[in-house]
Parts: sequence; C-alpha cells; structure tokens
Amino acid sequence: MINNIDVTLRDGGYQNGFHFPTDYAIKHVHALVESGVEWIEIGYRNGSFKPIPNIGITGMSPDEYIQQIHHAVPNANLVVIAHPHNINHDDVIRMKMHGVSLLRICIKTDNPQPALALCEFAKMSGLRVSMNFTRASQINVNTLIDVAAQCEKAGADIICIADSNGSLRPEQTSRLVNVLKCTTRVDVGFHAHDNLGLAMANAIEAVKAGATFIDSSLTGMGKGAGNLAMETWLALCNFNSGADIYQTEVIFRQVQQLQSQACFNASHRSVVDMILAVKNLSVDYRKMIEEKLSEDLSNTFTAIDHLITGTAA
Repeated sequence: MINNIDVTLRDGGYQNGFHFPTDYAIKHVHALVESGVEWIEIGYRNGSFKPIPNIGITGMSPDEYIQQIHHAVPNANLVVIAHPHNINHDDVIRMKMHGVSLLRICIKTDNPQPALALCEFAKMSGLRVSMNFTRASQINVNTLIDVAAQCEKAGADIICIADSNGSLRPEQTSRLVNVLKCTTRVDVGFHAHDNLGLAMANAIEAVKAGATFIDSSLTGMGKGAGNLAMETWLALCNFNSGADIYQTEVIFRQVQQLQSQACFNASHRSVVDMILAVKNLSVDYRKMIEEKLSEDLSNTFTAIDHLITGTAA
C-alpha cells in the first residue's frame, strides 16, 4: 500500500517565501483529507537549512499555526519537517501536543548524531519519525546503508530518499530503494524533484522497488524545477489499482483553488535547473551557473567543472 505525503505547503514554500495564509492552509488540508491523501506536510519547524529573510508561516510552523489546522481538521495526519540544528526537545513535545503525527528529520550522513538523538526523543514522545536523506544522489551507497542502520536502531519508522538535486535516473532510484529494503526493516519513502522531467518515472520505479511513502505536491509546486505533481500521480495510482482510491475530482478542484491564490507561484524547469541535475549540484550553485551562462562561453560545462571540486557522483 502506498502512503502519499503532500508537500505543497512546505516545498511549495520555496516559490513564495513560505507565505501561504493560514486560512488557505486549512482549506488545503481539509481538501486533501477529503481526497484520501494519507499525510499532509504543513511546513518546516523553525526554518529551512539556511536562514531565509522574511520567511512565512509555513517555513516556521509555530504552535498556533499547527493548533489551528489540527482543530479545523482533527482527522488529518499532520507532518512537519525539521533540520536538527533548528529544533530542540521542547519543539518536539509541543508539536506532538498540538497535533503533529509524523516528524520528518533531515539527516546529514557526515554528522548523523544530532538527527539520531532527535529521532530517539521523538519516538519516546509518541511521534512517528521519518529520517530524510537529502541530496541522496550525492551519498555513497555504503554510507547510506550504514547511516540507515543507525536510523533503524534509533527507532525510525521511515527512511526517505530525497532527490534534492533532481539528478537520479529511474534505475538509480530503484537501486537505492532496493538497497534499503534489503538492509533495513523500516518503510522506505521517496521525494522527487523534476529537474530532468523524471519525477514521475522515478516515483514509479521507487514503488516497484518497494517504497511505500511517496511525496508529491499540487502542480508540482516546489523548490527549483518542482516536485512530482500530485494530481497526475494520484490519477496514476487510481488507474493502477483499478479503483478510485483517491478522489481526484477533489484534487483537481484544489489545484484550481491554489492557482487562484496570490500565494501561488508555479515551478518551471529552466536550463539552469537541468544543468544542476546533469552536474548533480544543489541549488546552492544556481547563481554561479547563471553567471557562467551569462558569459556566453563556448563550453559552459567545462567552465563549471573548473569551479567545482569534490562533487560526489
């Protein structure tokens, strides 16, 4: 069985400074619950990895915001994601108290201990926990196996592979999921980015390989080139099952509702996004690539290669 996690209010926040109004967030969560989507990620807790000036409410997920959504849609499985350096034990307790069911913790493979410690505490506090491996295309497979085993020992319920750079090809996605399924007993999730137009293909291969949690967002609204588009993904889930597991009519109406909002800003795949994926680079390199493109060089890729060192394959 696939568990779908909507990430519109969080990953989509990179397109609007995380300025989704609370009243829209409530309507959004209500519609997705009505459609049958199992989990809704409502934002970051206390910011993204790096500080973002004038960050909106879905980039912080304060107690009142969580509480308002929970009271309005009490049957929603609410999800919040966080970087370990942004939260403490009190945050974990308060999120649980105000209605969060699943905490997603971004883990750094070169320094996993802060995330592992938070995982153990969150589990003791009664939360389900997903350990999210960001920029998975840059992680050595043996390192992934080792740190995933530590996550399992810490009590993680889910290990999520996040293709943050949009660089993974379907066969690579399948291999990573299969490796985790063969070496751990936890559920495996997958979070796609669409830099190369492969979000759908990657999600399909992830499920074939055994992933049971799939991230998507309305219209694919998300960082850079965006994510897997929920409306097409859920339609495919229905086609494959031969039944209306998800009420896609509700999802299509919510797409129109989102697009009518001032906070909506569609994701588009640009040449820069594609270069980032081809070179397996994070969005931190966006400005540098834009500058190189503006120089109208005869071999932009060579110029980029000369500026970057140590990027994992």
